[in-house]
Amino acid sequence: MRNHPIKLAFTDDSIFQQNMIQLLIERDTVFDLFFICGDGLDLIKRLEFEDELPEVCIIDFHMPNMGGVAAASEISARFPSIKLFGYTATTDFCEIKEFKRNGGVHVFPKTNPTSMLEKINSWTYNDDLC
Repeated sequence: MRNHPIKLAFTDDSIFQQNMIQLLIERDTVFDLFFICGDGLDLIKRLEFEDELPEVCIIDFHMPNMGGVAAASEISARFPSIKLFGYTATTDFCEIKEFKRNGGVHVFPKTNPTSMLEKINSWTYNDDLC
């Protein structure tokens, strides 16, 4: 059993998505929302200055400045302890494959964020994040 909440960062340029994730996470004690960013570049800058890193980053694919696929490459190279999850409306197999090649663990559709959080918790709880 985990003795602490899963430290999570969320990155999406949609204020609606940001608010929805924040509300879902506030409803339980499984996750500790470290911070929310609006694009991949903001996420990387934030990670550079944090004293403690999140265990998990959920990243949207399509954002201004830097999207999730490019951000995954940079983050997995510089912060390899962070588990990266895609969160997207895309069905482009090549883009999903590229995200995984860049260090992403799994890609979730934006259709069911509750299921996404449950699955991330299950993987983290069972130490299956690899």
